[in-house]
Order: sequence, then structure tokens, then C-alpha cells
Amino acid sequence: MKIKPWHSPAEQMCNLGRHNWSVARLFELARDLQIMEVPLDHLHLYYTYEKLTLREMVTHMQAVNDADLDKPIILDEDGELMDGRHRLMKAMLTGAKTIKAVRFDENPSPCRVTD
Repeated sequence: MKIKPWHSPAEQMCNLGRHNWSVARLFELARDLQIMEVPLDHLHLYYTYEKLTLREMVTHMQAVNDADLDKPIILDEDGELMDGRHRLMKAMLTGAKTIKAVRFDENPSPCRVTD
């Protein structure tokens, strides 16, 4: 059985409340932000995956396996995760105490605001 690869950043969106950002755009805007080591137990880990098929879950598991922990996760101005769920899960799975992160001082304007 062939498992589909995870979506490329160009196809992904970050959704926080009603605000939506292109992940590719977030990468570009965050590239010059200072990288810091953040303790995993200081992060708010509330994201849930609901109603996934086994095939979809395996796709996520493969994305976790392939995650590059040298690439920082992206946090918004309040410390909420904008990008990096699979890197965060890999760090947790491997027993890491910290993860590389960048954080916006002020969130960039969203690409879209939903009703």
C-alpha cells in the first residue's frame, strides 16, 4: 500500500480562529526572526485531529518521521503554534526537552479572514 506524501508548505494554510495564513508566506516572513530554544512544557498543545482514517493517520505518522528538527517551529505573537505540528510531535516522541522556534512580535496580516 502506498502512503501519499504530506502536503508541501505551498499547499498548507495556518488557521488560528478566523485568521488564515499561507504557510509558505509564514516561512518567508519568519526567516529572519531570531531562533530560540523553547521548552516543550512551555508550549500550549491543544491541537486535535478528529475523525482521521487509518490511512490519514499513517500519513501524519510519516510526516512526523520525516520532520526536520533543525527547522524551527513558528509561533504567533501569543505563543500559539502557526507551523510545526509534526516537528513538535517528533520532538515529543523522541523525548526532547526543547525545540527550536521563532516567534512573531506582531502577527503578520492574515491572507484571509473567514466569517
